[in-house]
Amino acid sequence: IELSEGDVELARLGVELAAVAGEFNVTFAELDDALLWRHGRSKDGSEALSSLLDLAVLEDLGRKAGIEVSDKQIAARWGELEREVQEAGAAADLYEYLAQNEITPEVFRRHLRLSIVQEILARRDLGLSKEAPISGEQQTAWLQRVHAERDETLEPFPWEDGVVARSGSVVITRDAFAEHLRNLIPRDELSELAHAIALSKALEARLPDLAPSALNQAIEAELTRRAARVAEDPRFQGVEYERLLEAQGLSLEALRHDPSVRAQALLYILSQRTTSPEQLRKTYEEERERFDARYGEAVEVYALLLHAARFKNDINPRTFSEADAELRKLLDGLDGLEDFQRLVAEFSEDPVTREKKGLLGRVTRGTKVVPEAVRKAAFERIDAARGEDGVADVSGTILGPLHVQGGSLLICLGRRFPAPTWERMAEHVAGELRRRLAEEVLPRGAVAMWFDAH
Repeated sequence: IELSEGDVELARLGVELAAVAGEFNVTFAELDDALLWRHGRSKDGSEALSSLLDLAVLEDLGRKAGIEVSDKQIAARWGELEREVQEAGAAADLYEYLAQNEITPEVFRRHLRLSIVQEILARRDLGLSKEAPISGEQQTAWLQRVHAERDETLEPFPWEDGVVARSGSVVITRDAFAEHLRNLIPRDELSELAHAIALSKALEARLPDLAPSALNQAIEAELTRRAARVAEDPRFQGVEYERLLEAQGLSLEALRHDPSVRAQALLYILSQRTTSPEQLRKTYEEERERFDARYGEAVEVYALLLHAARFKNDINPRTFSEADAELRKLLDGLDGLEDFQRLVAEFSEDPVTREKKGLLGRVTRGTKVVPEAVRKAAFERIDAARGEDGVADVSGTILGPLHVQGGSLLICLGRRFPAPTWERMAEHVAGELRRRLAEEVLPRGAVAMWFDAH
């Protein structure tokens, strides 16, 4: 049977290829390198390395102790866990539960086998009989003591010599750590990374004359743009970009190796070559309502929410009318934003916005993540307050009660931001055209991942 070139590539998927995207392939080595730069020093990466060390040490100890776990033992433990899943109503069986949590049965069986090894070794060390009960806390404490007694070292990132960690005779290699990460990182992110790698290849194919130095300059420019966006974001209140990256286990050097940064840099280069200022203006005029709604005039909005529903029940403590009455009482004597923020801290039942003094963010007429009732009330007041000069002074204005899904709320308007200049709006239009260009060059749906094919 003669296979087509596409069939051959798909046959390699899951062997050496992590993804196939038309004529552009992504190897596991490429995906793993991106994963390690993105997660090697993150909180998730540290937890993944800790769990891998647990597994490797248990493998080593179990082998040295001559412990062999039979298929019958694994099947029995599997059955126990499956009954727990079924009784909890989490899934019809353990296979379904694992699929829901993006865990392969092979990986789970390894964990099951080593959990049995851990229990056997902990019993022996604690002098317990096979029948004596042993808790998960006892087993965890035993394994922690084992780690403390071993000569364990973590090698410096990015592990150029190929070794991530050592524990006695156990060596965690860079490749083993990357494979372990692959089993833990959500598949959506794996797909996003693979798409960025393939997209970068597709873009470079369209830029055959691009010099490495020009690409490096474009990557540095992309990092500068990202830092500028963070500096403008009131949520970060002037925190330096590099400090924010460090808090996530990242660095500027890690971003230089991130395929999403590389892809964006290449998109900038290609779009600058293919899109003229006249085309930007034409696109804006043709889709003006859309761009103005998303990027035009904006206002900071703060909210105080009380949970409510049409009818009271165990989950909803009050009706909308009862919540409205409580909110109207709060309105008495309420004066300005500072007073509103004080009441948010005391009464608001939305923990996410309460931690930010009620701030929903900078809201435009088309901000999708903010309820329509909030957007409508805010901009009706802005339009009503607008003077002949186009300026509307609404800071400190309190509106409501308004009904949204889950409750009733008051909102307070903060700073108003006028529609941007054409220079700034042109940047937004160019960003939208880059997104469209990326989809044209390599649609996300064109990427086939190994875990979808097997």
